Amino acid sequence: MIDRSKTEWLFYKSINRYAVGADEWDDEKWLELRFPNKKIFCNQIRESDLDDFVGTLVWIFRDRYPLEFSSIEASMWGLDNEGVPEFEDINTRKLQDIEPLIVKEDDYMGIEKVAVHFKQVQPNVFTWIETELKDKSYTKEGEQQVTYHVTDSPIERIEATKEGFTIYVNQKRVIY
Repeated sequence: MIDRSKTEWLFYKSINRYAVGADEWDDEKWLELRFPNKKIFCNQIRESDLDDFVGTLVWIFRDRYPLEFSSIEASMWGLDNEGVPEFEDINTRKLQDIEPLIVKEDDYMGIEKVAVHFKQVQPNVFTWIETELKDKSYTKEGEQQVTYHVTDSPIERIEATKEGFTIYVNQKRVIY
């Protein structure tokens, strides 16, 4: 089970994030939140069951924008079919149950979408997503190809099938 109490570092914006002559390493609170929590959390993400992984991914975006999201990936740069840069995870998950995670960013490294494709059909994916959205106001459209429109959230919508899902980030809620 992923310990979500170890995630505050994902959302913390260091006072030195864009400072001249200083950086995050000079921010004691950033250091306190990040170490050892980042390592613990990333290990749990890699070793978790698929339902816990999916639920946690939705949870990460549900209420707050994760400034440090790229830190949970072992990643490399890639290009989509249109030649647009996007992050592509090399998939360090122990169970190897997903294809490489795709994170598309805007020109300023804000997240536009996160896509997960399963290696095998997952009939329970809708339940996993809805469990994480239970405290949010959302609408649901479709049955085999489901779209969840989420209100008052960094998640604009989630498009899901039994083969995978994509979280689309509300661009008005991106923090740089």
